[in-house]
Amino acid sequence: MSENVLEIKNLVVHYETPDGVSEAVNDVSFSIKAGETLGLVGETGAGKTTIALTIMGLLPKPAGQVIQGEVLLDGKNIVETSRNKFKQRRNDKMMRKLRGNDIGMIFQDPMSALNPVMPVGDQIAEVVKLHNKVSKAEASKRAVEMMELVGIPGERYSNYPHEFSGGMKQRIVIAMALACNPRVLIADEPTTALDVTIQAQVLELMNGLKSKFKTALLMITHDLGVVAEICDKCAVIYAGQLVEYGTVEHIFNNAKHPYTMALFEALPSLDKDVDRLKSISGLMSDPMDLPSYCTFFDRCDAKSERCNELDPPLTEVEPGHFVRCARFMKDKQKAAVSEGAGQGEVVL
Repeated sequence: MSENVLEIKNLVVHYETPDGVSEAVNDVSFSIKAGETLGLVGETGAGKTTIALTIMGLLPKPAGQVIQGEVLLDGKNIVETSRNKFKQRRNDKMMRKLRGNDIGMIFQDPMSALNPVMPVGDQIAEVVKLHNKVSKAEASKRAVEMMELVGIPGERYSNYPHEFSGGMKQRIVIAMALACNPRVLIADEPTTALDVTIQAQVLELMNGLKSKFKTALLMITHDLGVVAEICDKCAVIYAGQLVEYGTVEHIFNNAKHPYTMALFEALPSLDKDVDRLKSISGLMSDPMDLPSYCTFFDRCDAKSERCNELDPPLTEVEPGHFVRCARFMKDKQKAAVSEGAGQGEVVL
């Protein structure tokens, strides 16, 4: 068995629309071990949520389609690239068993994830009963345990979602996601709607529970501060591509890709006396009309003449640190790209 709990290999996901094909995710690879947290960073529309939905088996059908690649859970592939309806139904049945049990997800808006007319305790118990052969009483007992674990008194079992604050609702969603001790937990912008103080409490809670249950955590966020606080590794996504990947120390102390560096330059700082925050000029490439060369070319301050002639592969610039930029391509890669050869599988 692989030591990686979750491993994404050369994932390509497209959406078919009336106006054409949207290339949402292009050749993305990364891995997460037990008890490890990977931060998935990028601007809106980069493909972060599509990756999460693919892992969960929740891509909108029939528009969303996994074109190639693998999503390995404990070494077993859980995505179906075939359009054969029988194979897809069989995969959907398998994913229904995995969701909530082996893979949990914390959504961005806790209110939309909770049933407004059902007591929160019953909602947690329902998850437990759905995936485990236990009685209603046992499921309720587990729900109380999970509520107390996330800092909510068990006496509030019968309260409804509207009776809780935003931070408390998010704690309930976390309790639901962890109720069956999943191997993988996906958190999609879990602190976006919360104030700074509550954000810190929720992040501390998630980090503690991840360590307690040895869960592999995929943290999807716009906030580099969140990545610095709780992540072990970081993957930077741009226009559906992985442009930089490494440990948090690699990314924060030695960022190489122009997009990653631009993200850091756009951060506010108490040390800088500026009238206006720096932004990244231009717009992200249209996923329905991606260029054949570097997708960041039009917005890049470090581009050269060759950058609009080739689509650079991921290059390992130091052990465990990968960058997709023509400036770091090795001679063999340049020759292969010039001849039209693929980069092959990159082991991350």
